[in-house]
Amino acid sequence: MSDLLAIETRELSKRFGEVRANDAINLQVKAGTVHGIVGENGAGKSTLLKMLFGFYHPDNGDILINGDFVHLANPSGAMEHGVGMVHQHFMLVEPFTVLENIMLGAEGGRNLEEGKTRARAALTELEAKFGFDLPLDEPVENLPVGVRQRAEILKALYKGAKTLILDEPTAVLTPQECDQLFELVKLLRAQGNTVLFVTHK
Repeated sequence: MSDLLAIETRELSKRFGEVRANDAINLQVKAGTVHGIVGENGAGKSTLLKMLFGFYHPDNGDILINGDFVHLANPSGAMEHGVGMVHQHFMLVEPFTVLENIMLGAEGGRNLEEGKTRARAALTELEAKFGFDLPLDEPVENLPVGVRQRAEILKALYKGAKTLILDEPTAVLTPQECDQLFELVKLLRAQGNTVLFVTHK
């Protein structure tokens, strides 16, 4: 296991008016590990994650990704640094297929069919690497929750995520789907990815 830190925060703070959501948080997450962020509802977990993913900007403190100081202006900036996030409430367009959702925002030019062909080839490789078996041509609205979540994870990997933030990932899953998620997390770690696993349980 490498001693490289995939994520580090130094004195990271965030307020919303009079509410202090995060107060001088120091966090170190080694690359290639699964790191639990655990706390009750309202503890500030989501605020911290949203700063790591560029949704919120810290009032004070620093964020380092792979040892480099970064300023994350937005989620696209986080993705450029290899950080992906799967939200508790999925960010999928339900009438679109799994493939279309994964491509959204990364279509690859004007010719959509060429972009789909390239994306399908890349996704086939990722699915083989991580053990996915997703119905790429099925509209998301027809899929169970566990499959939608895997589509979100695959989308983050497709867009280059090496560090994955999973926000309350078990909250909406059946026990069987939870077991499948834990197996996937183990495989992600084995492939060198870093996972921040957030839960209040």
